[in-house]
Amino acid sequence: MKTWLQGFGRLRAAALVVAAVPLAGLPLLGMLWLWQNSQILAWIVVAAVAGLVGLGLNQLAVRREQAGLPETGTDPAGHWTPQASQCWQRVEALAESVTPEDYPLSDGAALMRLAREVLNLAADHFHPGADQPLLEMTLPHTLAVIERAARELRGDIAEHIPFSHRLSLGDMARVGRWRDWYRRHEVWIRTGRALLAPQSAAVAELRRMVSNQALQHGSRQVQTWLLAEYVRKLGFHAIELYGGFARIDDQIPLERATPDSERARKQAADSSAHEPLRWLIAGRSNAGKSSLVNALFDDLVAAVDLLPDSTSGIQPYRLEREGVEQMLIFDTPGTETADQPGLAKLLESTDLLLWVSAANRADRNAERRALDRIRSRLNAPDRIAIPVVVVMTHIDRLRPVREWDPPYRLDPPDRPKGTQIALAAASLASDLAVPINDVVPVCLRSGGTWNVDDALWTVLIARQDASRRVRLLRCLQARRSEENWTLLATQLRRSGRLLGQAARNMLG
Repeated sequence: MKTWLQGFGRLRAAALVVAAVPLAGLPLLGMLWLWQNSQILAWIVVAAVAGLVGLGLNQLAVRREQAGLPETGTDPAGHWTPQASQCWQRVEALAESVTPEDYPLSDGAALMRLAREVLNLAADHFHPGADQPLLEMTLPHTLAVIERAARELRGDIAEHIPFSHRLSLGDMARVGRWRDWYRRHEVWIRTGRALLAPQSAAVAELRRMVSNQALQHGSRQVQTWLLAEYVRKLGFHAIELYGGFARIDDQIPLERATPDSERARKQAADSSAHEPLRWLIAGRSNAGKSSLVNALFDDLVAAVDLLPDSTSGIQPYRLEREGVEQMLIFDTPGTETADQPGLAKLLESTDLLLWVSAANRADRNAERRALDRIRSRLNAPDRIAIPVVVVMTHIDRLRPVREWDPPYRLDPPDRPKGTQIALAAASLASDLAVPINDVVPVCLRSGGTWNVDDALWTVLIARQDASRRVRLLRCLQARRSEENWTLLATQLRRSGRLLGQAARNMLG
């Protein structure tokens, strides 16, 4: 203060004080005039009415401000696993609990403390056994996450906070300093006002209690939203980082064909560069798996035989159909060979499982065990549960055996054959522990297919979105693996050049 006064000049400061004396006396003289003319009560009433009108207008502005702020600007990613989704629920709970009183936006240390709390939350969730879970991350991925979180938060602030594009950090710092100075001297300022103009001070105090609190309410809404969004942004990218979803270079197309699909496409005569959906057909021998392939393609493409193990190996087929994304369908041997290495690896890259089961076979214990093994492998916490559709075949062999005159209504059944089909579907759903809505009865006999185009394709199209989510995580994991090997090769190559250059310098 003394430095500022010396720089400004004592005479100039005295001149300003003398010039301001008449202006400072106006409120006192005005209140005196109102008192002498018996108008003070009328003035108080007008001031009170004006304060109430201002309060109403401010409440309207607050509601508009709240309506302009989205409930949440950050949502969980579609490729997250159940483990990551559980972590997001914890992040959401933290975002809902933070307040500007606990973490003032003007307090950088408090915001850093909150950021560390979010990072610790994610690190503990994904690395519960680590001594220092916060350190379970690589430096390049950490920098990439910080960069993306800052970029997204910057966009949200510029879009939702008025005049944020005109405020500099210096402006905010100066406002903060003046606000802190006022808070330190607020008692003396209000006391001096009460001594010089008691009536004006009383009205000012009333206005301060009403309108000033209302103004702070609107500001608090913005601050609370910013804090919650700050937590969500950090939490989102912390989950991406500690959950193993983050990539350093996000410019590389995520859904580029994976090496496994490239090899399968060569076998299926497909040259597309986009990663297809990968649907797997599995089930016991002679359940109708290859016949299902033919029915899906509406063509004779898979070899069908009455002998066991007619499918000698895993065979991919490229399928293109209107209303359905391009995909590779894999026909497999029976579940009797479900533990072979080729099928186990294929299951890891499957986006949807079509399980084929015969309606006229009641011995399903081995079938249930095989399906449970597959589900336990595919539905781990660090994976997205793949959709499973059970295709019930050989329904034409149900009682009455001699009757086969489709179409049949199944809900409710209209004929004895339809009743038997509905009962068989319910029994199959119970035996395999699947929802009844995921069981589709079909007939696949040559020249007499039924319920494939109508019911089965309707169910498969409805499962496309879930299948795409599984594919997205699969592609992300493939890109991460490629990125790790590419970075390692680049680092080794460049370090080799540096070592070679150093050796040449020493020899030279």
